Amino acid sequence: MTKQPTVTQWGTETSAKEVWSRVVAAATPAWRERLSSYWEDLSQDTVLFHEGDLETDALEVGPRPLVVSGSVRLAGLLLDGHQADHTLLVVLGELDVENVATVSAMFVAGDARIRGLLFGDSLGDDVFCVGGGLKARALVEQHHHLFVEGALDVDVLVGSKLTAKGAPRKRLEPHEALLPGAWTGEDEDDDGNVTDSTLDTRGLRAMLRAGQPVLADTKLGPVEKALAAVREKVARGEKAPRLSLAQKKLKVIPDEVFSLTALEGLTLDFNPIDVVPPRIGELKALRSLSLEDLPVTSLPEELGQLTALRKLSLRYCKHLTRLPESFAGLESLEELYLDAKGLETFPEVLTRLPKLKKLWWWRFFGTPPEKLRALVDGLGRMPRLTHAGFLQGELGQLPEDLSPLARLQQFKLGMDKAPESEVRRLEAALPPGRLHVGY
Repeated sequence: MTKQPTVTQWGTETSAKEVWSRVVAAATPAWRERLSSYWEDLSQDTVLFHEGDLETDALEVGPRPLVVSGSVRLAGLLLDGHQADHTLLVVLGELDVENVATVSAMFVAGDARIRGLLFGDSLGDDVFCVGGGLKARALVEQHHHLFVEGALDVDVLVGSKLTAKGAPRKRLEPHEALLPGAWTGEDEDDDGNVTDSTLDTRGLRAMLRAGQPVLADTKLGPVEKALAAVREKVARGEKAPRLSLAQKKLKVIPDEVFSLTALEGLTLDFNPIDVVPPRIGELKALRSLSLEDLPVTSLPEELGQLTALRKLSLRYCKHLTRLPESFAGLESLEELYLDAKGLETFPEVLTRLPKLKKLWWWRFFGTPPEKLRALVDGLGRMPRLTHAGFLQGELGQLPEDLSPLARLQQFKLGMDKAPESEVRRLEAALPPGRLHVGY
């Protein structure tokens, strides 16, 4: 796509009071009321006024306020700013453009059709306000208020500051809706998939100015995309297929997941899934399973059917107080992450896991002495265990007898706060070099 020529000056200088009378005649009361506060802040007594429709390739508004009595139709980009702190565009007819990039205020009295993307970026006090309906592929806002009085026909919303009678078909994160260059990755899962991102506002604006494509394929949602990618890997015969559905706002595990019987890795972290269904036992090939921060209160007995599972994470499962007896069926499990604050005490079923080598306990906040004693004693009853750790939180007084830890190859103590005297006691109880302080 070639960069469109940009027009920066339209209209003739006209009295703001005279133009306001035209605004009153063309707009709804609610739309006019929102505009009035911006109009009152005009630093000059005149505005640029364009009589009739405005049609061109691209339009840049500013620094003078621009009012168009008719419609605005652009083949390319509508943007504002123009090195000004505050600009204003008022369209008394309809708006039809390819993309919009605004850091200030835009008001459209009629319908607005945006064939691509509306990007609003301000400090929270600017708006894009439509008196009619709004049709767009995507709305992307960064502290920018979007108001629509008429019908809403929008595929994707990135952000939250949309006030409208309808709702977008999808709400996505920046990396799910936009192409690389328009966002910055903030977090990744173990497979390197981005799970959290923020807008790169300068990058997005630069891409729009250059006429580059910015929208990713949003026909499929993030869950559907992840499932489709795994199906393609399986079809190509790739080994060790993995599926990450972390932070996808899932309330249930999609049924299609359980049809992926060749799946070797599954990540469901940070979703409001409160029940892990019995069908989890159908994923016989699973070698890695992560259920971090799920609001589950129990786990199904069928979990014990995952005889190939080597790594399981239940960190931050604060409502999970016990492990099922079927846990003993995890005959290949080698590494386990558990929530010390959630579980009532040391689960005895762990002593029956034949290959468990690494056991990491997380979240020590207000841990009573009797629970600490049970955890230390429990670690001593696991003959195959080589690595263990107490991680995150505050450590109180350790039990008097720390000898159950002496045979470990390594014990990690990664606490936000720990009495130096207890650290020294722990160091003395272990062979030299076995204690690792930190994560």
